[in-house]
Amino acid sequence: MSGRGFRISSFLVVLADDAGRALPLWLTGPEGHGLFRGDGERPHPEPAEALTADLLRAAGVTVASVDIDELDAALTAGPRRGPGGPHASSVRIVLTPAGAEPREVTARLGNALALADATAAPIRLPDELMNALAVPAEADLVAQFTRDVPVPRRRRGLSRLFRGRPVRATAH
Repeated sequence: MSGRGFRISSFLVVLADDAGRALPLWLTGPEGHGLFRGDGERPHPEPAEALTADLLRAAGVTVASVDIDELDAALTAGPRRGPGGPHASSVRIVLTPAGAEPREVTARLGNALALADATAAPIRLPDELMNALAVPAEADLVAQFTRDVPVPRRRRGLSRLFRGRPVRATAH
């Protein structure tokens, strides 16, 4: 953090199932912004997915599910920085319009997860994918996947107060 706010480089999203498996997904900052929660339950700032969910409800469209068919295994390996890198190569949002046949829309992983969160839609993955990438879930999922993640060091002393500004000594 600095006087201008803060920057988030990675988000951890853990998908867990009833079979006791957990799949960590490390999203880069921009990919995970729609999932960020400030103090309280409401996203901060309000992501576009929340507005999209409200518009879909108003139009009588239900988000039936978010289906993740393929994932790059590197998404589960730990936090990354910078654009690009691994991604989900196949994410579908299944929409059910009132009185019509279900339709599918492809989306980026972070957007699809945020829309699933905003609409309480289930997130579905094939068993083959969970068997290949998931691990047994522990009671504390956050600790399970972050205990080996290095935390940025905090600046100590007066240097943190003058970051980016020259320090001038004056004599009295």
